[in-house]
Amino acid sequence: MSRYDLQGRRDLEDRLRKTVDPKRGQIPMFTYSDPGVYELELERLFGQTWQFVGHVSEIPNPGSFITRAMAEESVIVGRGDDSVVRVFLNSCRHRGMRLACEDFGEVNNWRCPYHGFTYGSKGDFLGTFMGAPFEKSAYPEGLNRDALHLVEARCETYQGLIFATWAKEGPSLDSHLGNVKWYLDLLVGRAEMEVVGHPERWVVPTNWRLPAENFASDAYHTATAHSYLARMGIVKGADFGRDGYHVDVGGGHGLGVGVHFDEQSYFPAELAGEYEQRLDQGQLDTLARIKNMHGNVFPNLSFLIPNFVEVDGQRVSGSMLRIWQPAGPNKTQVWSWHFVEKSAPEWWKKLGRRMYTQTFSASGMFDQDDTENWELQTRNSDAALYRGEELMLHYGMGLDLPTLDATEFPGPGDVYDGKFSEAAGRTYYKVWLDHILNGKR
Repeated sequence: MSRYDLQGRRDLEDRLRKTVDPKRGQIPMFTYSDPGVYELELERLFGQTWQFVGHVSEIPNPGSFITRAMAEESVIVGRGDDSVVRVFLNSCRHRGMRLACEDFGEVNNWRCPYHGFTYGSKGDFLGTFMGAPFEKSAYPEGLNRDALHLVEARCETYQGLIFATWAKEGPSLDSHLGNVKWYLDLLVGRAEMEVVGHPERWVVPTNWRLPAENFASDAYHTATAHSYLARMGIVKGADFGRDGYHVDVGGGHGLGVGVHFDEQSYFPAELAGEYEQRLDQGQLDTLARIKNMHGNVFPNLSFLIPNFVEVDGQRVSGSMLRIWQPAGPNKTQVWSWHFVEKSAPEWWKKLGRRMYTQTFSASGMFDQDDTENWELQTRNSDAALYRGEELMLHYGMGLDLPTLDATEFPGPGDVYDGKFSEAAGRTYYKVWLDHILNGKR
C-alpha cells in the first residue's frame, strides 16, 4: 500500500526538490529507503525509460525466449517465427496469469497454463492455432481477437544488447544511449560477443541505486574496500583504482577507464584483426591501454572489464554485464552475465570464465566486499527515515577539476584525468531527479 496520499506525494516531491542538490553534490539519505520515492521510481523512471533485458545470443532461433523483468514486471523476450525480437508483458490477457513460467526455452506459441488461451510468437491472438479452448461454446458471441494481443513494449537493440521501454513515444534507444555507445563498443562491440551460460541471479538487501552509482562513478572505494589486492600482490598498490580517466558522458551514464603503461595490449593478439574491423582508431588506441573499465548505463545496467590478472602465464580478464533489478526500496535482485568473443581462442574463454567466477560472480571476492557495504548503507538509510533532520551525503569529489580535451583522450563526454571523481554520480542524480519529478524541477 502506498505510504502517501495525493497531498503526501506532493509534499514528497517538494522535499526532493528542496533537498536533492546534484550540482553541489548533496543527496539526502532518506531517498534510498523511502517507499514513496520507490513508487515514483517505478512509475516515472522504470515506467518510461529504456531497460536492458538480454542479449541476442540468448535467443538464437525462431521461437527462442527468455523471461526477464522490467522493474518488478515479468516480461518475455522472444524471437518470433519471423526472427524479429519482441518483448511482451508476461501476462495472459484473460486473467493475468504468467504465460511463461520457465527461465528460457523454445516454443511455437504461448499457451496460458491457467485457462489455455494461446498466443502466437508475435503476441497475436489471430492464427489458426491461437484462441481459447472450447471457444464457440464458451464465447458464442465471439471474441475481439485484436483486443487480446499481448501487451508489447517498444524494443530496440544495440551491439546485440536488447532494450525495451513501456513508453509508447519518446527518445529512441540511440538517443537514450548517446555518447556511452562509444564505450559500450569497447565492451560488446569490439567483436561478435556471446553470453557464456545463463545469467547468475541472487538477492542483495540493498537499494538498487547504490550499486548502479558505484559502477558509474566510484573508483575511490577500491583503495579501501579492495585494498587486500595489493597485499596479495594482484595489483601494484592500493591506489590501483586511480590511474586512468573518469568520464561523465551525459544522460546519467558514467564510467571509469583504467589504463596501463605497457607497450602492448592486454587483449589476445589473435583477436586484433576483428577489433580493427569493428572499432575506429581512437577506440583501438583506448582498448590497447585498458587494464579495467567500469560503468553504468542509466538507470541500472552496469558493465565491467575487470583488472587483468596473470594466470598460467597469460594475462586475462572477463567482460561482465550486471542488472540491479529493483525488488523493493531496500531489496535488489542481481542479474550477472559473462560475455566473451565468439571467435576467441580457447585459453581466453576458459581463463576468462575462471576469473569471472573468482572475482565478480555471486561468490566472487569483489562482490563479497561490495555487497556488504551496500547492505549496511541501506540499513543506515532505513534508520534515517525516522530522523528529525535530513542526513545529507557528500558527492562533491572533483567538483572543481578541469576536463581534458580531445588531444588528451579520444572518447566523448566530460573526461577527467584520474578516476577519483564523482562528476558522473552528480549527473546521474540530476537525470534521476528529472525523471522522478517529471520535469518539475
